[in-house]
Amino acid sequence: MTRARDIAGGTIFTSADNTKLDDIAMGVLPDIRPSLLLDFANSKTLDPRITFTRGSTATYYDGVTTAKAEENLLTYSQDFDHSYWEKARISITANATTAPDGTTTAEAINQASGQTQIGRIFRSNLPNSAGAYTASVYAKANTRNFLAINTNDFINTGFNYTYFNLSTGAVGTNYSGHTASITDVGNGWYRCSITFTSVAAGSAGDVGFALADTDGSQTGADDQKGIYFWGAQLEQRSSPTAYTATTSAPIVKYQPVLQTAASGAARFDHNPTTGESKGLLIEEARTNLIKYSGDLNAATANTGHGWSFGSTLSSFFSYTPAQKIAPDGTQTGVEFVSTANTSEGLFLRTSGLTFGASTYTASMWVYVPTQTGINNWGMSVDFADAESTVVNGVTSFDQWYRISVTVTTSATRNFIDFSIRRNNAAPDNDDFFKFYLWGAQVEAGSFPTSYIPTSGSTATRAVDAAAITGSNFDFFSSGEGTIYSEHQSVATVNQRIYCINDGSNNNTFNGLISTSGGTGVNFEVRKDGVGYAFQPSAITPVAGQIYRLAAAYAYNDVASSRDGNTVGTDTSVITPAVNQMMIGSQSATSNQSQVYIKKIAIYPKRLPNATLQAMTTE
Repeated sequence: MTRARDIAGGTIFTSADNTKLDDIAMGVLPDIRPSLLLDFANSKTLDPRITFTRGSTATYYDGVTTAKAEENLLTYSQDFDHSYWEKARISITANATTAPDGTTTAEAINQASGQTQIGRIFRSNLPNSAGAYTASVYAKANTRNFLAINTNDFINTGFNYTYFNLSTGAVGTNYSGHTASITDVGNGWYRCSITFTSVAAGSAGDVGFALADTDGSQTGADDQKGIYFWGAQLEQRSSPTAYTATTSAPIVKYQPVLQTAASGAARFDHNPTTGESKGLLIEEARTNLIKYSGDLNAATANTGHGWSFGSTLSSFFSYTPAQKIAPDGTQTGVEFVSTANTSEGLFLRTSGLTFGASTYTASMWVYVPTQTGINNWGMSVDFADAESTVVNGVTSFDQWYRISVTVTTSATRNFIDFSIRRNNAAPDNDDFFKFYLWGAQVEAGSFPTSYIPTSGSTATRAVDAAAITGSNFDFFSSGEGTIYSEHQSVATVNQRIYCINDGSNNNTFNGLISTSGGTGVNFEVRKDGVGYAFQPSAITPVAGQIYRLAAAYAYNDVASSRDGNTVGTDTSVITPAVNQMMIGSQSATSNQSQVYIKKIAIYPKRLPNATLQAMTTE
């Protein structure tokens, strides 16, 4: 890795480094600096000689911006019998019934014998800062029907209660400083929450969950009756998000946020999972044919919206909107939880569009939390029940994962079914599995491109075009030179890493992916329409793979090496006269690639063959 970086970066060494000087003498390292060094992956900037255009906004990851994705400031969130929780006038029976996640972990909390004042569990002396907080808990009626959530000292001195009717699923008496909500999550369970504003940082607040006999009552009969509790959560935000379980420590997790680049701004993209800088993103123009790509929350209404749920929703799934922080940092990820054992997937239908006979790629983000016995997640796509393709795509859990499926239709279609599936394998927990969805896209083409958000109509992302022309093209000589490139492609057919030409395709120096000159990643010279391709061996390019290509040229003396392979040569090549350099395309309007350009370096010298091989060795 160090040698490849030194070579591509054009490092010049002094006599203080005898080993490196020996390498130069043997032709392993270049003995000249590059006349052009485009180190996009590391610099994340454009050389001032580059003209870049794109006539629309576009999305990417900047490798820096994150959003708080999950948070639970309470510990032992399912173990109310633990000493962390303070108790008043109650008794607890652990593992008393099935919880909302299908496990037998919900606890029965009952009024203690001989007590007539309301019983509760709580946590006091919680550190806080000024701002909004949301406290929530899952509750189910047992022998009582009313739950109360209280705060103390967060807002002001004294106990402030909001009540919830677990029989009717309604918010009862609501303390004026609380904003309350109750959500039916199936099987008699409700998620009850209050949002409040802490007015002073540094004070020690209390959050509690209490029993009640009636709405607004703070007294309790001596009857040992109670309700079921599970999954307490406290988070510093203005609405409840998906539940995050805790044990001995609070949890705060962050995730990368999908960014929007302004029209005409280059994108230096990053891997959202590893943070790797992928370089300059070049894409062809694409249109998202889905009209409401990120808004699944209104799906059940289906009023001019274009989305509807299949029959499996009501039969096997519950649906809760705006539960998960989506890849774009908004709270718009939709939660789906199975309510009955099924080997079927959930399918979502988008209609009101016309899809002609062509090749389309459909994609959607899926978040699958770790669940016992649940794996092999994937997605199938049906175009009007005529063409169907299935892919198993989720290999990492507890993070957003974008799945894509490519389908070729044989006739015009008017709707698409997205089916999220588990490879037709029933889970270990017979009645439960959970996932989240966001960001649907359907685009004409055989591979997915960056996400194009829509809201009410289709949207088009314009083509990326990067070039060095005119007087800025002062670094290149057709007489001799060496070109090094490092790239990662999404598509593997007829892609260009670079094209140095005279404004036509007749006289060029090309870095190519899977061309007519030979399958692989190779270097091509064209003189007056005659092409010469050089590669050490034919390969089938793999999407997502990083390739390094080094090519040297002079009159009747051309050689190239890819990824450290044996150098290929040709001694009968006439080099053409050229006057511009296109990056990731043949021209500003043709043969745009779908590629990440990590680095391009041009040396004003025909470097030795040994150097070409060393330059491309990782």
